[in-house]
Amino acid sequence: MTVRLLLSTCRRLAFSGLLVCSSIAVAAPTGTDDNDPKVASSENSSNSSSSTVVKGIDVSRWQKEVNWTMVSESQVSFAFIKATEGDYRLDPFFARNWEETKRHGIKRGAYHFYKPEIPVAEQVKLFTSTVTLESGDLPPVLDLEVTDRTVSPEQLRKDVRAWLEAVTAHYGVRPIIYTGQNYYRRYLKGHFPEYHFWIARYSDVKPEIHHTDSWMFWQFTDRGSVAGINSAVDINFFAGSFEQLTQLCLPELTAQHFDYSSPLTQLKHHQPLP
Repeated sequence: MTVRLLLSTCRRLAFSGLLVCSSIAVAAPTGTDDNDPKVASSENSSNSSSSTVVKGIDVSRWQKEVNWTMVSESQVSFAFIKATEGDYRLDPFFARNWEETKRHGIKRGAYHFYKPEIPVAEQVKLFTSTVTLESGDLPPVLDLEVTDRTVSPEQLRKDVRAWLEAVTAHYGVRPIIYTGQNYYRRYLKGHFPEYHFWIARYSDVKPEIHHTDSWMFWQFTDRGSVAGINSAVDINFFAGSFEQLTQLCLPELTAQHFDYSSPLTQLKHHQPLP
């Protein structure tokens, strides 16, 4: 990967009721394809400040065995890890990546690759039976990249909402929606204002969203290079400081599946919203 353009700007980003102003230095890719997301690479550790880019990567079987010791020494603050796809496919490297990121102090999140033609309930079941979230983990992510000619845009949005609500009920935290800029414009724009977005836009131009929506993560190239990974990897950054990334993670009370029928549990339960 060749990354040359450095941007230094002050951007005000509103999310979780908080107005964030940060100075961002971003390595921008040479490609501009904003509709073909796949995996990531980044910069920043626990000593990050609001004036430093908080970088992260996302990985799947395409990166094979990642050397997480080397990754942790490459200023990578967070990693989203593919867990499941559709109603049957488990990523063969998920368990290893999930444990290794935690062991090396990298904030971790799990994502599900959504298949519109497959029943929602089966996709929810596969993800929730595969992924156990703990305190300090990032919210789950729904990866929306593909369509199916048998599923209308209206039905797609209805089913996506069903997945999001079921996963929210299971983990006690609202998921993040991952998608490409073009997919967002065509199918999602303005329809999910209560959820935060992670947008893939392979450009030096930040994601463009509807005024009712908000984005927290920007995947700005799929041709990144990170020590410890022997293939191209997607690079992302978080729109805020490391401290704000930490606040987004699950607190102690939501790091398990709750019995919502119990009044005592409901009284004690605190649901963080992204």
